[in-house]
Amino acid sequence: MKKFGAFKAAQLALTFAFAVSIFATAQFSTITEAQANPARLAAIKRVEGLHERKNRKAIQSMVGINPSTTPWCGAATAYAVRKAGGKPVAGHNKAVNWTKFGTGVSLASARKGDVVVLRFKRGYHVGIYSKKAGNGRVEICGGNMSNRFKCSNYRASNVKAVRR
Repeated sequence: MKKFGAFKAAQLALTFAFAVSIFATAQFSTITEAQANPARLAAIKRVEGLHERKNRKAIQSMVGINPSTTPWCGAATAYAVRKAGGKPVAGHNKAVNWTKFGTGVSLASARKGDVVVLRFKRGYHVGIYSKKAGNGRVEICGGNMSNRFKCSNYRASNVKAVRR
């Protein structure tokens, strides 16, 4: 066995300590991210069924706007992100602004709880990814879907962005 000089041993110890600190930090952020996404979906699932007219006051206190008079899918997504411990994107009430949230991923890589922005002829819609629904469709959960919190299937071709 070769003997290391004092300098070489110190250098090796520092390299090892640096590698351990990088590994520990990377693993921690991955665990946090993996836990945050499903929590967004769970936040929507807990309030699924609340209707913007029948439950206006409850929804308004959750999302911060009057759901009977204002499109509120972006506010509902912000509610889910906050419930999961995250920070919504600036201008979160406009669905298109969610294309700037977090990091972009492909639809093929989408995981439960990712933010999904949909594009239609009349504008944008945003919600939380739930699952692939088959036949080229995806299930998205959120607010302002048929005037309530609910999960609905949309064509994958309407997905403009998936953000994590």
